[in-house]
Amino acid sequence: MQPAITLGIEEELQVVDARTGALVAHDIPLVKHVLPDGSGAFGCEIHKCAIELQTSIASHPDMAIRTLSALRNAARTQAALRGQKVLAAGLHPFSQWKHQAVHEDTAHYPHYAHLLHEFGDIARSAMSFGLHIHLGLPDPQYRMPVMNALRSVLPDVLALSVSSPFHEGRDTGLASWRHSLLGRYPRMGIPDVWPDEKTYFDSIAMLRRLGSLEPDQGMWDDLRLHHRYGTLEVRICDAVHSLQRIWLIVALLQCETAILMQEAANGGLPEPEPRLWIEENKWRARRYGTAATFIDWRRNETISVEARFERWLERILPAATKFNLWPQIELTAASVLREKNEADQQRTWYLQGGSFEAVVNGLADATAVSWTPPAPIRRNRRDISESSKAANQGRNPLPASSAFLRTGRPTS
Repeated sequence: MQPAITLGIEEELQVVDARTGALVAHDIPLVKHVLPDGSGAFGCEIHKCAIELQTSIASHPDMAIRTLSALRNAARTQAALRGQKVLAAGLHPFSQWKHQAVHEDTAHYPHYAHLLHEFGDIARSAMSFGLHIHLGLPDPQYRMPVMNALRSVLPDVLALSVSSPFHEGRDTGLASWRHSLLGRYPRMGIPDVWPDEKTYFDSIAMLRRLGSLEPDQGMWDDLRLHHRYGTLEVRICDAVHSLQRIWLIVALLQCETAILMQEAANGGLPEPEPRLWIEENKWRARRYGTAATFIDWRRNETISVEARFERWLERILPAATKFNLWPQIELTAASVLREKNEADQQRTWYLQGGSFEAVVNGLADATAVSWTPPAPIRRNRRDISESSKAANQGRNPLPASSAFLRTGRPTS
């Protein structure tokens, strides 16, 4: 069965000089039909050293990641013709914002020119690169209640994506410094709980009328109801070089959205968490990534990332099974959680290579790896037999244990 939740990905890549590794302005053609089948697009951002990859609408994470991989290959080819490379990370390790060109031509880039005029060096210095996931719901009446509930998992997907430990030649001590730059803008961060969609869009209309927003613009929160597309757009993630990690983020969000939509239809949605609760866990994700200990506010206790993902996988298994994402989603989570997060991987490249240029080279090489489905992790026969039996009987398959998520080895 195909998921009813459609998907779209926007990825902001860095363009660097192939020799020095420093960010550079590029002139890669920004076209709407990049791939041979007419899918995918290249777009621009406020800084000329960025290129945005935009996938077409997809029904399955495999389809979305396959397109993103092809777009990366196309961007890399175009960059190579210009003596440049592309890479995915939340921030560049050493380039300084003061040296970067921006799109300030009011005739061709009126939106960016407005941002530069309104926000000055906040806009110029927020030289960051993100990963945005669009989730399309089949029934618009559930968009706002689902959005209110989906806020709770924003720290989890941020923890999977953290990739901005360095900023202008310094180790910041955080796994994601990107949000330190973006947080200086207004209307950023974890969104409030909205009573309904009308109130949300009435507020946007008032901000437009009073001059706080441009006529065709919306909110910039970590999660928003898109003002044009009508999708739920998850904007909290750093740009990520690993396509396997992006697949996992997309698959988790698709399944969670499906579960929330079903709960909304049945009148069983959980009470939305206060913004304070989510902001605290967001901070912990920013600081430590997947090594964080989160707060389970409803149980009045702390919880490891592995245990939190164990609970999450158990929660979404009905949707994952229905969408043919299980056991791949479980195996991929185990693989990703065993690895270093991408912030710590950058620190390893720095220690091994002794320079920030070595970090850039590592990022460029890792971003160049094309998409292949995750290799299966061998499970013991009892687990496989019991899981298959449960699925055939219409029950949920066995959830992962936190030990399996840490080690990839099933418990005895």
